[in-house]
Amino acid sequence: MPIHNGKMQIRHTVYYTVHAPDGNGPHPVLIVLHGFGQRADEFIKVFEALPGRGILVAAPQAPHHFYPQFPRRDVGFTWLTRYERDQSIADFIGYMRQFVELLRREHAADLARLYVLGFSQGVSMAYRFWVHGAAPARGLVACSSDLPTDVAERLGSTPPAQVLLVHGCDDQIVPITKSREAEAILRAHAIPVELIEFDGGHYVPSLAVEKIAEMIASTAL
Repeated sequence: MPIHNGKMQIRHTVYYTVHAPDGNGPHPVLIVLHGFGQRADEFIKVFEALPGRGILVAAPQAPHHFYPQFPRRDVGFTWLTRYERDQSIADFIGYMRQFVELLRREHAADLARLYVLGFSQGVSMAYRFWVHGAAPARGLVACSSDLPTDVAERLGSTPPAQVLLVHGCDDQIVPITKSREAEAILRAHAIPVELIEFDGGHYVPSLAVEKIAEMIASTAL
């Protein structure tokens, strides 16, 4: 009896959290992509100081949910795995294009002043957001992760963007050498990049949030 492996597209519900500044806008927008096993509504709290500085912070939640630990049943979310990775990336770009349009339409986002940040697993997705042209990004922030091979292969044809790398010297999950390697690759492609190293581990430090605010203020004119 023949066996057929196929695929089909279905509608899939995703979730997000937005923290908007006071006022009618339009506002510069920072899209923040959480790490493996995290939730958008928790991750966005790291950036709670930014709306007070006029920045719209938007946290889309990864589409795949699972139980990170047993017997605890706290639910975590992930962007993709090795399985059908190219398809997951294509689905992600479609998700982000719809999300960006929603931010413009419903939350007064100024898409001419769009920035994207990733933490840990979310870094690879932030890079892909940029190089696959989900939306034109003025700046990208990569916190505590590496630069994927599939992204490096596209760097010669990417739209211009300012890149900020942030990494803890004591990171036991992703060694800081990964960001140093990313910095060298980006510089080799004449991409403006800055690396901030801090005394700490695998997290987004408050000094990085301040630096992000300064970056947006200096380039969102």
